[in-house]
Amino acid sequence: MGRKNTASTSLGELMESAPVGYAEPDRTWRRRVAVWAGAVAVVALSVGTLVAPGAVAVAAGANSLVNLWEELPSDVPLERSLPQHTVLLDNKGKEFARFYSENRIDVELKNVSQTFRDTLIGTEDVRFYEHYGVDPYGVTRALVNNAVSSNTQGASTLTQQLVQNIMVNNARDEAEQSVATGDTYNAKIRESKYAVHLEQTLTKDEILKMYVNAVYFGNRAYGIEAAARIYFNTTAAKLNLQQSALLVGLLKGPGVYDPFLHPEAATSRRNTVLGVLENNGTVTAAEADAARKAPLELERGTVPSSCGDSEYPFYCELVREEILENRAFGATPEERADRLSRGGMILTTGLDRQAMDAGRKAVTKALGDKNRAALGVAVVEPGTGHIAAVTQNRGWGQGKGKTQVVFAKSEFQVGSSMKPIVLGAALSEGVPASQRYNSSGPYYSPTLDDPAEGFHNYGFTNYGNIDAYEAIRKSVNVYFVKLIERTGVIDVAKFAETLGITSIPTDSLSGHEASLALGAYEVSPLEMANAYASFVSGGVVCNPVTITGAVRSDNGEELPVPDTDCHQGIDPGVADTVADALKEPFKSGGTLSGLGKPKGREAGAKTGTTNDFSANWIVGLTPQFSTAVWLGDPRGGGQYPLDEVDAYGTTYYDLTGAEVAGPVWKATMEGALKGKSAEPLPDAASVGLGMQTDKSIPDVRGMKVDEAITVLLRNNLTPMVNEETAKANPLQPPGVVVGQTPRAGGSLRYRQEVSITLSDGSDTAISVPDNG
Repeated sequence: MGRKNTASTSLGELMESAPVGYAEPDRTWRRRVAVWAGAVAVVALSVGTLVAPGAVAVAAGANSLVNLWEELPSDVPLERSLPQHTVLLDNKGKEFARFYSENRIDVELKNVSQTFRDTLIGTEDVRFYEHYGVDPYGVTRALVNNAVSSNTQGASTLTQQLVQNIMVNNARDEAEQSVATGDTYNAKIRESKYAVHLEQTLTKDEILKMYVNAVYFGNRAYGIEAAARIYFNTTAAKLNLQQSALLVGLLKGPGVYDPFLHPEAATSRRNTVLGVLENNGTVTAAEADAARKAPLELERGTVPSSCGDSEYPFYCELVREEILENRAFGATPEERADRLSRGGMILTTGLDRQAMDAGRKAVTKALGDKNRAALGVAVVEPGTGHIAAVTQNRGWGQGKGKTQVVFAKSEFQVGSSMKPIVLGAALSEGVPASQRYNSSGPYYSPTLDDPAEGFHNYGFTNYGNIDAYEAIRKSVNVYFVKLIERTGVIDVAKFAETLGITSIPTDSLSGHEASLALGAYEVSPLEMANAYASFVSGGVVCNPVTITGAVRSDNGEELPVPDTDCHQGIDPGVADTVADALKEPFKSGGTLSGLGKPKGREAGAKTGTTNDFSANWIVGLTPQFSTAVWLGDPRGGGQYPLDEVDAYGTTYYDLTGAEVAGPVWKATMEGALKGKSAEPLPDAASVGLGMQTDKSIPDVRGMKVDEAITVLLRNNLTPMVNEETAKANPLQPPGVVVGQTPRAGGSLRYRQEVSITLSDGSDTAISVPDNG
């Protein structure tokens, strides 16, 4: 039954299987073919009009008809799958959403009940396993019937019907579009040629599999698996005789025989199918009679069809937007939209259910879903760029308490959570964290744009001479105005860009905008979480993505996915020092000392409160997760400030980041980290800050081997010690690096291997620590 026609089949060979008496003895094969091909066109005309004389007359031009056949293209566009579902999986491989333009679920032929297969073939194409794509017996039978009866018959084989279904979605030109409708002479000839070629390309079972997954059964059910679920809430593997007869009957007219709307017509059509099966011996009379007496027994099922049906709709929406925006899914917006519409993908994502559920529980406990204030949470994995979670205290949809806007991707003023980024920029330029400034207010800058009243600290507190650690611990405004004054506004903006922040208008800055240091510019929670992630990953910066793996659902072929482009974005020493400074707010006198760290964890975090309490932030991290929490009114923080907010069953006035956003962050982190090992944050780098910001491979020649390995690991490179040492040289003592590949100064790539050669007499059996 799995026959595959490997040799080319001509029209002459097709005619060898024509019924006896079809061709007159004195007629040449070309002339016989012309008559037969004309009959194919006549019989299958959708209107059923009898035009046999005209078709037969074509025989006079048999040579031209045969030439037309041979010249017609034959390749069917199989490289593009029919529209199917896009299935989204979490990071453990469990489905959490699916969407589609056509409700089609591909299924293997072995997972379609034999009863349905027999019913389909017995009704639609009883000689399916015998013909070569076009059935001369069927053509002849239909031609005779249509000549003497008003009840027209069609003669298209399952293969020809499959060609039409493929062309409906994949037609490459107007001629192929006409094949999809099949209502002209030339279209039917083309359809026949395509069908013959399809039989030469695929086995019968492969064609049958494609057919049962392609055809439309009504009620948005494309393919047998979707139809089984929609009409009977079952699977294609479990379809019985009466169910199979109903579904096969629907192929003649899904709207006319819709069993939900027209049960009597559907029952009559089902019984007609059973009669056909009985007549041709597919089923016995007893089997047919029992099935005819059975009720329809419909049970309407559903198949999730959008992000709104997902348990994680906002994360699903991020995935949908990523498909539409990322060039991995097409070079143009039109190509990406077509890819989304066609589906047929199984996408693995970074979604971490534990983090998602913890975040959802935290935002709901804090504000509920109908609070005028909103929370947006983003969780990113440092060093990978994988987005683990996005949550918010809103339901999906429209109306009160609902939205389809993903707050984690929306941009808001970030307040003092920008200060660690200013510190990182200063460190990268060689300004040490020990740098002390008089941080009392008011302060008027000689080079920056000052507010009329000068720069003040929160609560008008004066701190005197302090270093960066104390400035981070207490979120001291004046210190960071002086720090950006020394570092340069544009340099800070460029440093933020290096961390993946795209919303600051660097090219239009004048260099006098001190407000950048205090978070006056808007950034999304997702980009803030991703930027902070670089501080705990040794300076590795990644593009944040939801999709981590993709395959075609029909054949398992791997597909391109968005590139995280993880690379050494900033000096490891800079990253480690900022991470170390972020521990300060949890210490005595710090802005988060009352909140405390996640239980049993070392963590770093920074709060943010914008002018006039228009928004609150906290961005914090552990080695496993970087999480940003925004709190504000989505209608606009300027008009609707957080001067009075109901949260946790009480009313808060003039909110700061530690009071509501802080507890949400802590609860999210504790839930996300449950069961994971407690890992320490980096300590500050003692040397080398700002000396390795050009992303080049460092020169380790002349260093002792332990020192060289440390330098390479700190730059997120992978040291490899050559087994062979260098030639003896009295000027080179053992244990010293005398050569390296690639050479120093070359472009640095994340975790690139650097091979080092040691001096003669060195021990090369060295265990290199893992840099992961």
